[in-house]
Amino acid sequence: MQLRIYRCRICGEVYLGYEAPENCPFCGAHVEFLEAPEKYPAGINDLQLTETERVDLEASIELETSNCRFYLGMAQRKDNDTLRATYKRLAKVEAEHCELFCDLLKVDEPADLMTPGETTGSWASDIEESLRRENRASELYKTFAGRATNERLKEVWNAVSEVETDHITLDELAKTYL
Repeated sequence: MQLRIYRCRICGEVYLGYEAPENCPFCGAHVEFLEAPEKYPAGINDLQLTETERVDLEASIELETSNCRFYLGMAQRKDNDTLRATYKRLAKVEAEHCELFCDLLKVDEPADLMTPGETTGSWASDIEESLRRENRASELYKTFAGRATNERLKEVWNAVSEVETDHITLDELAKTYL
C-alpha cells in the first residue's frame, strides 16, 4: 500500500493516508468531497458575491463562532472525559467551518473564535442545547444554499449542512455516555 494525498474540496485541507477517510478529518465533509490535490481548482474561493450571499456568510461566521465557543466551554468540564474529548473535537470542526466561511468572505477569523464560551451547566442540558444548535445550523445552511446564486457557495452550504446533520447523530450518541 502506498501513502496518498487527499484534498478536501470543501475546506481545502490535505489528508495523508492509504485510503480516503469516510469524512474529512478537519471539516467533516463526506468522502465524495475528498479528491486528488491536482483536481482542486486554483482560486476555488475567489468569488463574486451578491449582497445576500455576503449577509449569509456573515451569519454563518457568527453561528460557527458561537457553536465553537459553546463546545469549547463544554470541553472545559472534567467530569466525563469521553464527552469532554468529543466536544473538544467538535469545536475544532466548527472552527474549521468558521475559517472556511471567513475565507469565502475574505475576512479575518473572529479574535474570540477559540475562547471557551458559557454552557448550560450540565452535560444533559448542554447536549440538548447542542441538538438545538445543530438543527438550526443544518436548516439555515440549506436555506442559504437554496438562495445562493454562486455554485461554489451552494456546494459549500449543502456540504456543511450535511455535516451539521451528522452532528445531530453525534449528539444522540453522546447521550449514551451520560
